[in-house]
Amino acid sequence: MPRKISKNTKSFTTEKHFTTVPPKAAGVAAKPVVAAVTAIPAPAVVAETKPATTPLDIKPLLAALHDLDADIACEAATALGKSGSADAVEPLIAIVKNSNHYFHSVVRSAAAMSLGQLKDRRAVEPLLEAVHDPIADPSTEAIRALVALADPRAINALVEVVRNSNNFFANSVRRAAVLGLAKLGGETAIAELKKVASDAAEDSVIREEATAAIK
Repeated sequence: MPRKISKNTKSFTTEKHFTTVPPKAAGVAAKPVVAAVTAIPAPAVVAETKPATTPLDIKPLLAALHDLDADIACEAATALGKSGSADAVEPLIAIVKNSNHYFHSVVRSAAAMSLGQLKDRRAVEPLLEAVHDPIADPSTEAIRALVALADPRAINALVEVVRNSNNFFANSVRRAAVLGLAKLGGETAIAELKKVASDAAEDSVIREEATAAIK
């Protein structure tokens, strides 16, 4: 299958062009704590000195997903996975779907990984589709994310990858599927692993992984 050409380019910059740290409220540091204690009753002092909880602003990260530099977009996708924000799920799903063929494979890989970290069930179907990504790395990360979500629908998809009847999947992707079946467990997964472990014609690395999984 010919590889889709991504629109955003890949560079090797490590410079970060966005921040997730909200600015400090103006004027807070200038007010002396001692003055606050002596000027108002004790209950008010507690309210005055209690640090405010500010939700993480993910808007800069969401904007950076569409940066022309794939490294920046990749960093943003990775950071969204660590944010814990449910608002990040749909934008990350859009990346793994890649319906307009815009996103570079490194960005798709990061988005799939982050969806696994966020553990939102909305991501299951898009990740099942992303298993068939034409590039091995995003396909592998989609498998790992499905395993992290521990959804039963992943079993048949992983079995399909392991069997590789149309020779579409790279061995690195098949190995991830074998490891995924081992983690998910269950009758269907174990039966497939036993089949792979006993197949003398199978790739030696994949056969060894399957053998180790059923011991």
